[in-house]
Amino acid sequence: MPEHKKSRITRINSTHSVPLRLATGGMLATLLVGGGVALTTKKDVVLDVNGEQRTIATMSGTVDGALRQAHVDLGAGDMVTPAPETSLADGQVITIRAVRPVALIIDGKEQTVDTTALTVDELLAQLGTVGSSDKISAERTTRIPREGLTLDVTTPKTVGINDGGVLRQASVAAKTVGDVLAAEGIELGADDVVEPAAGTPAATGQNITITRIRTDVISETSPFTAEAVTVEDPELDEGTQVVEVEGTPGTRKTVREVRYENGAVVSDTVIATEELVPATPATIKVGTKPQAPAVPMGTIWDTIAQCESTGNWSINTGNGFSGGLQFTPSTWLAFGGGEYAPMAYMATREQQIAVATKVQAVQGWGAWPACTAKLGIR
Repeated sequence: MPEHKKSRITRINSTHSVPLRLATGGMLATLLVGGGVALTTKKDVVLDVNGEQRTIATMSGTVDGALRQAHVDLGAGDMVTPAPETSLADGQVITIRAVRPVALIIDGKEQTVDTTALTVDELLAQLGTVGSSDKISAERTTRIPREGLTLDVTTPKTVGINDGGVLRQASVAAKTVGDVLAAEGIELGADDVVEPAAGTPAATGQNITITRIRTDVISETSPFTAEAVTVEDPELDEGTQVVEVEGTPGTRKTVREVRYENGAVVSDTVIATEELVPATPATIKVGTKPQAPAVPMGTIWDTIAQCESTGNWSINTGNGFSGGLQFTPSTWLAFGGGEYAPMAYMATREQQIAVATKVQAVQGWGAWPACTAKLGIR
């Protein structure tokens, strides 16, 4: 707050004055001095009482005498200029101001002052504590009534504003955070959040944060597939899947609620779905036939197959023997090859070796007489 500046009229007390009363009319006074008659000089003076002027004629020699003659009663704190003891001159203007109570509220702090000012502007000049950028609750030209008035003064506050991530500073004569935003022309949406709250008293150094919140409801149409139907097939090897019936995609409408804070997505929630076109599930066969165990390359069986069929596990010459180890159909089926394939050449290397292992366990290496003899296996 700026320091008080003294004016030429600075009489402000805590005691209210009584009404000022003026005598009606002037007179020419005759003084008797020592049995003789003396005629004093008549003077015309102007009484300015609370802004209302009136001219009277007086024989008094001082301001005080003129006031007594005019029946002007002064209360404690009332102001008279010139001073009562001042000698009168013709044409003199005597100014009388009655004291008035003013409830002065500055940023919510109230004090009572008595003033002889006639208008708010005069009062502010007397006080010297209200700046030109301060906001006052009455026009400066407002007259102060005899019963006084209440004057609300709001001083500027320097605050920081973060509006959705955009920073700025403002100096605003405002009572609350909401008043600051209004003065800065900042409008809030229905879902926007202000911290501190809009009703919080404004203060210098305060940081005001506005979170801009937007919620969009988005409707989208997209394809979808139905979960496939699986059917076990003992004719297929384990791990083998075959699509028996192709599925067809359907169409679904999805309604989502997307919430944004300062432009960034903070939540995306599905609030409704509607199936427009149903999807048809695919039918998939899943093999359950046991697979032959894995066999590393370069085994004795690969050596025999190289001799029997030049290592061609899929060979079928039509001479009654097939596969890498040259099985006859009867031997292949007798030792369980039918679990894998109808004929040996239709089976995998591992499956043929699995059947051959069973044959060797029963018939020995003689089941492949020429090659095992040639290879020195027996």
